[in-house]
Amino acid sequence: MGVAENIENNLAPVLKEAGVELVAVQYQREPVGWVLRFFLDKEGGISLDDCALWSDRLGTLVEERGLATGEYSLEVSSPGLQRPLRKREDFLRFTGLEAIVKTFAPINNQRNFHGVLRGVENDDLILTDRTNGLVKVPLKDIASAKLDPAVGA
Repeated sequence: MGVAENIENNLAPVLKEAGVELVAVQYQREPVGWVLRFFLDKEGGISLDDCALWSDRLGTLVEERGLATGEYSLEVSSPGLQRPLRKREDFLRFTGLEAIVKTFAPINNQRNFHGVLRGVENDDLILTDRTNGLVKVPLKDIASAKLDPAVGA
């Protein structure tokens, strides 16, 4: 398990209890050094005050639990206009909105889909793709997915 995944598993329950969704965690080396990023969301959106509050709390929890070692910069923000869709619940929550979905392997000779989310049926994302109409994409085959910022969420 990687550092980001370990942090997510440890801290998502703390955030959930406070009514905040942990959308994603990134822990990566950048030109300025290691950066630990938390993307948070909640009903009504995340404010700058929320980011400051959670930056302090999450930084303390990461240190107390020994979840990251060495020096790193900590960033907390909203997921933004290109909100990543990672979980089944994300696809259900944003049903009716446009998204960009990429798969690991082609489905009917296509790996990039762009269209309206229609929901989840069993373990398949249902999407009305701009090119091929109604498509079923197995959730396990999705490499990345995000809301379409050009259309707005």
